[in-house]
Amino acid sequence: MVISSLVIETVPELTTDAAGKLDALEGVEVHEIQDYKIVVTIEAETLDDSHAIASSFIGIEGVTGINLIYANFEEDPTLSQAGKQ
Repeated sequence: MVISSLVIETVPELTTDAAGKLDALEGVEVHEIQDYKIVVTIEAETLDDSHAIASSFIGIEGVTGINLIYANFEEDPTLSQAGKQ
């Protein structure tokens, strides 16, 4: 399991709509909205899955920036497989 925390920057008048769209995504949870910033976590099976989810945020209307704050990926099964090759 990979757990990441991000701060999403938005166009101020679209922050609430963007937060709703983010919260509707599988594996994404919105924790807080501060002005034009949204604090979210992503829970995904692999680092690649987490990256794909975060990359999809830019397609949400009003999103202007995505900032990774924290990532824990020590239990990513694809990383242990990569080390065995």
